[in-house]
Order: sequence, then structure tokens, then C-alpha cells
Amino acid sequence: MKSSYLFAVLIVLLLLSSFNQAYCENYVEYRIEINSDNSASWSIVQVTDINETIDDWAGFQQRIFTLVEDAVNVTNREMTIDPETIEMETVISWEAKYKTTKFRFKWANMSMSEDGRLIFGDVFATPLFFTGLYGDGTLQIICPVNYSIVELSPSADIQYDDSRTLEWYRTQDFLAGKPKVGLMINPSSSGGDELMLYIFLGLVLVVVAVVAFVGFYLTQRRRSKVVPNEGIPIGGFTLESDEEKVMNFLRSSGGSLRQSRVSEQFGFSKAKTSQLLASLEKKGVVARYKRGRDKIVNLIEQTAGGKS
Repeated sequence: MKSSYLFAVLIVLLLLSSFNQAYCENYVEYRIEINSDNSASWSIVQVTDINETIDDWAGFQQRIFTLVEDAVNVTNREMTIDPETIEMETVISWEAKYKTTKFRFKWANMSMSEDGRLIFGDVFATPLFFTGLYGDGTLQIICPVNYSIVELSPSADIQYDDSRTLEWYRTQDFLAGKPKVGLMINPSSSGGDELMLYIFLGLVLVVVAVVAFVGFYLTQRRRSKVVPNEGIPIGGFTLESDEEKVMNFLRSSGGSLRQSRVSEQFGFSKAKTSQLLASLEKKGVVARYKRGRDKIVNLIEQTAGGKS
């Protein structure tokens, strides 16, 4: 009985060991997201045994820059890696005895536009394409939003329409089929973008018109409040200044009146009335003297005329 129990434990341990060994075998997953600006965002996941040596930062950069350089020679098209997008991180699972390394970068001009289509695939004619990276593995290609697949070679092992994802179990099967993915923007989405553009432009025009109207209104209002200091001819007649109004009022009142009557007549404040009369007094056309709480204003030019 005891020996049977020990035998069963041994079998379980052997199975677990085999499972762990199988799980820790090298595994690589390539994920390429095609962007509408002809670039591609890459993500590579590499799972290895915890004791296995993996690329350092310099080795990773050497791989991707060499690959792009070879792809340029094959396609005769300018392509680059955006240095700002290069990332690398490693996570170690001590219990399961494996480590996961994630590499990310953005490959500019990896696809091309042709006859209104987005074409992706000529770079894979580069010799030893995935071998120059991290070997054979699974491959996922994610198409951009609002694009439909119009050409696909080779056929994907799995196609997820909802997530716009194509998947091949092995990169070597993908390379064997002269890879080419042709995408066309959906007409409905294009029309929707144009409609949104027209709506936006319409709103901009409305805002500009409102701002222009308000600016014109405020300018005219400010101009209407400006009262010239001197008589200015407008449309065949002359607008009186405040001083002229006071002078004419004095003449029509017999050349003498109380200062408070000027304020009442024109609705001026006491301060403004005093300022106007002081100005006329300096010019020598009126004279004032105090009587009680008020002042008497005399028109000098009329008095002088009366004496002559």
C-alpha cells in the first residue's frame, strides 16, 4: 500500500516536471498593428527558461535596426525605426522558472499606399526576416479602424472580424505564402469623416460671424458715446461741443444765470459743470462769483458788447 502511494507521487512529480519543461520551452509571439499613416506598431513577446540568456538592450536594438536596413535594400523604400518608441522589459516567474520579455517599437513607412489602398507585405521578402528577430512563432496582424480587408495572402489560420485581427500559428507558414495584405478604407466611415468636417467648419464660420458682429456692435457703441470737444461738421450740420452748448444757453438766458441751472439744463454732474465753466473762465468768456451755496455765471462777451 505504501509502495503504491509512493509510486503515484512519483508519477505526479514526473508529469509536473514534464509540464514545466514543456511550458518553459522558448515561445515567441509577434503582434503587428498596421497604422493608417503607413507605420506599424510592433510588440514581441518572448518566453524562455529562467536560466537562458536573452538579448540585452543593445542586442535588441541591433536586431531591429539591421532588419530595417535589409528591408530598405529589398523594397527600395525609405523606412526607419522611431527611437522614442523602443521599449524592453523582462518579468521573471521564479515559481514557474521562466521569464517573459516584451519588446516594442514603431516601424515607420512599413506599409505603402497604392491606388487608394493600404498595402502591407513587401518587407517580408527580406531574407531570414523572423530569424533575424527571435525565430519562428505565432503572428498577429491588426488592421486599422475603419478599414476592410480586400486582399489577403496567405489565408490566416484565424480571423477575428470584431477585433480586426489576423492570426497565423507559425511565421514560417506566413512567409511561405508570399505575404500581402491589402486594405481599403470603408466608404461609410470616409463619408462620416467628411460630414463631421463640414459640421466643424460650419460651427467655426458661425463663431467667426458672431464674434465679428459683436466686435462691430461694440465699436459702433463706443463711437456713439464720443462727444467732440469742438463743433464738427457732419452731414451738412455741426454738432455742438459741451462748451458751445453752455455758451448758447447763457446767451439765450440773457448772459447771466446760476451754475446749478447749467447742470439741470444738460444733465451734467456738478463736477462736470464746474470743470466746463472753469475752462470757459480761463478762456476769458465767462466770469463767476459766489452767491450763497451757488455761483452766478456771467457771459463776458455779451457784457462787453453791452458796454460798447
